[in-house]
Amino acid sequence: METAPKRLLLLTVAYGQGHNAAAAAIAEEFEARGWQTRTLDPCALSSPTVFRATQMFYNFCVRRMPWLWRVTYAQTDTADWAEGVRLPILRGCTRRLAEEVRAYAPHAIICTYPLYAYMLDDAGITIPCTMVVTDAIEISRPWIKSRARLVCLPDAESHRMMEERFGFFESACTTGFPVRRAFTPPQQRSLPSPQNLGIVYGAYDSTRRVTDDLRSLLSAYPGCRITLIAGGRTERFRRLQSAEVQSGRLTILPSTQEMDVLFRGAHLYIGKAGAATVFEAYACHLPVIINYALPGQEQGNLQKLLQDGGGAYACGARDLLHTIDTLMADGAARWQSMSAAMAANNTRGAAAAIYRAVIRHFFS
Repeated sequence: METAPKRLLLLTVAYGQGHNAAAAAIAEEFEARGWQTRTLDPCALSSPTVFRATQMFYNFCVRRMPWLWRVTYAQTDTADWAEGVRLPILRGCTRRLAEEVRAYAPHAIICTYPLYAYMLDDAGITIPCTMVVTDAIEISRPWIKSRARLVCLPDAESHRMMEERFGFFESACTTGFPVRRAFTPPQQRSLPSPQNLGIVYGAYDSTRRVTDDLRSLLSAYPGCRITLIAGGRTERFRRLQSAEVQSGRLTILPSTQEMDVLFRGAHLYIGKAGAATVFEAYACHLPVIINYALPGQEQGNLQKLLQDGGGAYACGARDLLHTIDTLMADGAARWQSMSAAMAANNTRGAAAAIYRAVIRHFFS
């Protein structure tokens, strides 16, 4: 008689892209191995109006007041999340999560956002729970202090920093940050030069700074081609950059489901130090220039890039051009070493490592 597939429940949240991207990669891996998966965003599901308000606050902080996010992040790091989930504003989410868990009856649960592990604890859910940490090095307290029986970390340095700050955890293991299988390096990537430079640019900074960067890049490098991921400011950028768009040198997209294709065709990614994008660039061996890092968790992603030698930081258009000129000098020697560093520190097998860790801890 055929055995029914095991069921995995993934719990994520749409603050930035990292949590959802990690959940999607894990779901892809488990499904490829015969599991049935379901992905939920309990916050959006139970309290959509409140959740949209918190999303707006997060996006406002990202673009306008990063110092406010630094304060908020520091508070979440020191707060007692086990007590926090009992606040009236979160009780409905905990109840809804418990209902969904009992209805789906998963064999295992994976959280790519720490809040849900505390809700599972509070609801008395005893199904094996794994926490997948979605930022490097800057590991905050909530990721570690729940009763999740397995914690998967994105790299060895993050594991070391976690132990230095919180002590040894037998439940913690280094797996890498999970990325979808589509993120692979091209078979061959040409060396960058002013005549052929290909850039994917994530527009997370202010409109003025992004516009300054784009105009400087297109002016300095006559053969440069840029794909701008503009989000909700797509039409505004199209008006501001209409001549560049008409010339065919600038393509502006609100978002894309084909970042893997763009990364394989580019020489550089320029943008924010979000975990998903950074680790997807690692998987594609694509050098990164960070021009914005949100205080708190994203500082660790930037630190990892700089330590590995796969990325650089540039502040302002002049610094950005100087950095790119340095990368392309001497036959793009520096760019080649950065790409090699990305390849050496690639964690494309992270989703499979997470699968093996779950099986080893809970099903063997």
